[in-house]
Amino acid sequence: MPPQLSLYIDRPIYMELRSKAKEEGKSMSGYVNDMLKEKFDDGWPDDFFDLFGSLKDHPIELPEDLPWIPDEDEIL
Repeated sequence: MPPQLSLYIDRPIYMELRSKAKEEGKSMSGYVNDMLKEKFDDGWPDDFFDLFGSLKDHPIELPEDLPWIPDEDEIL
């Protein structure tokens, strides 16, 4: 069973949490848990940027610039 937390909050905040949780079809506990996960999420995994260039492959090449040709409806 996951750890539990009890806390005191103002009634308006409670009502807002209850409303938002209901809108998303979640329990209040699930809604708050998801909010906290999002708040504390660091984003990328620790080693994510170490992966760049780790594969032996062809180097990335920029494509040549293509000439710009206006659409027919853009020509005045």
